[in-house]
Amino acid sequence: MTLTGMLFPLLRHLPEAPPSRTLAFALNLVRRRLWPDEDFGWLADKRIRFEVADMGRGVTIGFSGIRFRGEAPPADVTFTASFADYWAIARRNADPDTLFFQRRLTISGDTELGLQLKNLLDATDWEPLLALLPFHPRTT
Repeated sequence: MTLTGMLFPLLRHLPEAPPSRTLAFALNLVRRRLWPDEDFGWLADKRIRFEVADMGRGVTIGFSGIRFRGEAPPADVTFTASFADYWAIARRNADPDTLFFQRRLTISGDTELGLQLKNLLDATDWEPLLALLPFHPRTT
């Protein structure tokens, strides 16, 4: 059984607040390295949700104007994809545009905000964030 096959059943029963807060904390740690010139004024007081379709779960984060924070749904914009597709985006093995046009990544809610965020995700080198994980994702 794969790691995801073992974790998904457990994760489906856990509250979403801890992973949302963890993602916000990690983004705050690496924000200046990931986006050194981005002020995120366009994201202030907005909520973004990343749904993992094959888990039936997700995380919701917001930006206060100063920092990212874990939030509760609902969100202004929701991205939905499988865990494998999010992982492929993070490792730069797939780009969000391709997955969007293949209907493997969906964006609902505020489409203008969603497209701006999708473009940011597409242009981001995620290595500083991935380096915080306890294993190197390029080799797993």
